[in-house]
Amino acid sequence: NGIVRDSQGRKMSKSLGNSPDPIELIDKYGADALRVGLLIIAPQGLDILFSEDKIEHGRNFMNKLWNSARFILMNITDNNLERFDTLEYNDLDITDKWILSSLNRTILKVNKAYDDYKMNDAVKDVYDFVYNDFCDWYLEFSKTRLYGKDEVDCRKNLIVAIHVLKTILKLLHPYTPFITEEIWSNIKNSEEDDLIITSWPNSNKDLIDMNIESDVQILMNTIKKIRNIKVTLSIS
Repeated sequence: NGIVRDSQGRKMSKSLGNSPDPIELIDKYGADALRVGLLIIAPQGLDILFSEDKIEHGRNFMNKLWNSARFILMNITDNNLERFDTLEYNDLDITDKWILSSLNRTILKVNKAYDDYKMNDAVKDVYDFVYNDFCDWYLEFSKTRLYGKDEVDCRKNLIVAIHVLKTILKLLHPYTPFITEEIWSNIKNSEEDDLIITSWPNSNKDLIDMNIESDVQILMNTIKKIRNIKVTLSIS
């Protein structure tokens, strides 16, 4: 186990006054954010250089999760959506297949990290998936479909988005129990248990398709290049 040190690498002590009060941190940032912030900076066997900036990253992550859930809930106008397992994979949009592939790879990586007792890696794998794949790309891809005229495609998009969000909540629940249970209570159906007693998600290797991930990565890279050109040339 590493030692928790301050941002300058000094051991924490009362004489230096560099020991944070965990209760004050919880009051300021929330218990979930504190746990995530600490785990992100706690690689196995290395000393932890503590700073409140890292805990702020945890709070920002919790805000990102909350806002993504709100976005999905805002677009649910029919509470009788079909279950995810009723969807035909071949009928899904390529962006749906891409997020499902990335999600199931993430589950494998998280399970491997737990097997190796690398809690830091487990948190970072979920963090990267939520921030980069789910929020920054998939939900942005979804907007054109959710606000489009194809109701069938919109329903499929929502069903996939809800499935992915529920799986994210399960992956995050061990260290962010409060916010995940709150979101779960608003998105679960009447047949589902509370999050704390649901099953841990299994990875479906049949949904992992590296060719699709590669194709969508080309699309994402193209969008990034166009955005960079717009910024460079000051195009609105």
